[in-house]
Amino acid sequence: MNKLRSGQLFAMLLVSAAFSILCQTSAYTIEGILGAAIAAAVQILLCLPMLLLYRRSFSFSAYTRKHWLLPLCFVAYALIRGGISFVQLQGTASELSLPISGKFVAAALIALVCLYTASLGIHTLARSSTLIFGILLATLAVMLLGAIPKAEPQNLSLSPEDTIWNGFLRSIRNADELPLLFLLLDFTKSKQTRSIFQIFAGKFLLVTYLSLLGMAVLGNRMAQAEHPFFAVISVSQPLSTQRADALYLLVFVMLCVLRITLFTVLAAHLLKLTFPKLRYASSICLGLMLCISWAASRLSVSGIWHIIVLCILVLLIPMGFLLAQKRRGGAAA
Repeated sequence: MNKLRSGQLFAMLLVSAAFSILCQTSAYTIEGILGAAIAAAVQILLCLPMLLLYRRSFSFSAYTRKHWLLPLCFVAYALIRGGISFVQLQGTASELSLPISGKFVAAALIALVCLYTASLGIHTLARSSTLIFGILLATLAVMLLGAIPKAEPQNLSLSPEDTIWNGFLRSIRNADELPLLFLLLDFTKSKQTRSIFQIFAGKFLLVTYLSLLGMAVLGNRMAQAEHPFFAVISVSQPLSTQRADALYLLVFVMLCVLRITLFTVLAAHLLKLTFPKLRYASSICLGLMLCISWAASRLSVSGIWHIIVLCILVLLIPMGFLLAQKRRGGAAA
C-alpha cells in the first residue's frame, strides 16, 4: 500500500461516515446533536491507545505477515460492515429514483463498480475521496439554498421522544471509522493527531448541519419521515423550474461506492498479507459482502453487539499491544 497524507485520511473516513449519516432512519433531534457531541469526544478518547501504539513504531502490516488470527478478525469486521452498507443502500432504494428495478440488482451493480475502484488501489481511492468530499460540500450548500425559504426556526426544539443517551448510542453504533483508522494509521505517519480530531469534529458538524436543517424544514413532518435526509431534499429544491435530485443521487452513490471500496481494499490487503498466494481477493471480499447483506437483511441484531466489538478492536487490542511492548522493553532492560 502507498503512504497516505493526513488530508486524504480525513477525507476518506469522513466521506465513508457521511454515507451512514445520510442513511439514518431516526428523526433529527436536538438530543441527537448533543449525543453526537459526546460520542465524538468518546471516539477521540478511544483513539488514544492506537495513536500511542503507532508512535512507538508499531506496524499492523508487519504483524499481519507473522500472525493470522487477529488480521482475520479485522477482515471479518470489514466484510460484515461492508455487507451492512449494502443493506443500507437497499433500504434507501425506495427513496431514490434508480434507473433499475430490484434492490439486489442495484447492490450487485454497485459491487461491480467497487470491484473496479478497488483494483485501482488505496492511493487512487484516497485521491478520489478528496474530490468526492468537495462535491459533498457543494451539495450541502445547494441543499441549504433550497432549504432556507422553507425553514422555520421555531421548529428547533427538544423532542419528547428522544434522549441524549439514544443520540449517543446512534453515533457510537455507526463508528466504523475507529477500526478503519486503526488500520489506516499504519500508512499515515504525519499529523496523525490532527487527522483524528478533524475526522470526528467533521462528523459531528455534518450531523449538526443536517439535523438543524432537517428540523427547521420538516417540523412536524419529521415523525413520518422514514429517512430524514431524503425527506429534507424532497422539499428543499433550490430551483423552482428544475429539481436537484440528480445531484443528490450522484453524491449518494459516490459515497456508497467509496465506503464499500474502502472496506474491500482493506479486507483484501489483509487477506493478501495473511495468504500471499491468494488470488482475486477483492472479488472474494465483495462476493462475501453481498452474501452477508442478503443474510443481514433477514436478521435483526442489536447494535450493542457492534459497540462491544468496537471496544475490543480499538481499545482492548491496542492496549494489549502496548502492554506487550512494555513487557518486551522491561525484559530487554
